[in-house]
Amino acid sequence: MPHLEAVPAAPHRHDAWSAHNAHCRSRYQILAEAEPDLLCRVLNYFAMQYLIPQRVSVSQQDGMLMIEAEVEGMTWHRAQVIGEKMRNLINVCTVELEPVGDLHVLSEPVSLAVG
Repeated sequence: MPHLEAVPAAPHRHDAWSAHNAHCRSRYQILAEAEPDLLCRVLNYFAMQYLIPQRVSVSQQDGMLMIEAEVEGMTWHRAQVIGEKMRNLINVCTVELEPVGDLHVLSEPVSLAVG
């Protein structure tokens, strides 16, 4: 009977969800139709991750809401996923996401949706 050899481990792919990845501060700029519950729905995406934004600013003009939020304590990948979820809200027209401060992963803003 031949000797059994251990199978060499395959190289691991990058784990974008790892808690050990570098955290960053992210700025979201959201343009959406003004609806009474929209702000709660947008902020709920942070609450579900146990995150509290450092800064939130909202202005309403001509039936549109401009929401700007800065959040830190999450990876760039997680920030992008949250942005995509916001983009899928029915009243949201655009979501733009940019890193604030030092982030080696990306140096330019990302436009997640353009209406």
